[in-house]
Amino acid sequence: MTAKIYTIISGKGGTGSTTAVISIGAALAGFAKKTLIVDADLGMPTIGLMLGLETKATLHDVLSGDADVRDAIYDGPNNLKVLPGSISLHSFMNTDPGKLADLIESIREKFEFILIDSPTGISKNSLSVVSLADEIIQLMNPDIASLAGAMKVKAISDSMGKQFFGVMVNRTGVINNELSNERIETTLGLKILENLPEDPNVKNSVAFKAPIVVKYPGSPVSVGFNRLSAEIAGIKVPAIETFVEDKSKQKKGKRTLLSMNRK
Repeated sequence: MTAKIYTIISGKGGTGSTTAVISIGAALAGFAKKTLIVDADLGMPTIGLMLGLETKATLHDVLSGDADVRDAIYDGPNNLKVLPGSISLHSFMNTDPGKLADLIESIREKFEFILIDSPTGISKNSLSVVSLADEIIQLMNPDIASLAGAMKVKAISDSMGKQFFGVMVNRTGVINNELSNERIETTLGLKILENLPEDPNVKNSVAFKAPIVVKYPGSPVSVGFNRLSAEIAGIKVPAIETFVEDKSKQKKGKRTLLSMNRK
């Protein structure tokens, strides 16, 4: 068993890349896939906080030589494994990012999938994380600023010879003049994996320190994350029940079966 490594990256802040890493990781683990998520945003790590982990050793401690990686991997939801970072400034100052590649390689045979949360934008840290990927998942919002950031990430990743799995468009339905799927796919030369709507349950799940796919499994966002995770894992899953608001009939909502299989 040798893990396939996915780096999830956004060219612009606020797109929801950390939520995506947590959600896809929890969904893969829920499919009984041995999965590890790594918080490689060494400057602003938040995965541990978002999952409510009580940590002693962290990725920063491992990269500074103060801890063994086995002591920095924690149990998460659905038997997901989590390698969080530290919010300590002292830990950040003593970290050696150059050790990250060897660290990931040393644990690669213990998992089927490793998902790496990359720092936002273009930096030495984010480029080193991109270099680790077997495939890259680009995350963006459907606006021009986010597309511009995505174009930079795509260009630099292409120059490194990296392969893209595709692009996720997150937080749709917020603005009136959203970029169309056709424009995004044509500009980036990537297929859109999922369109994920703006959903208050994302913030609610963070408040509960739980992945949305665990806390609100029937939400449209969870359906999208599960569907993508199934595609990554190469498995088929049955249709599930989700709650969709029916504004045309001015009801509170209706239950609709959404297929988890891609057509």
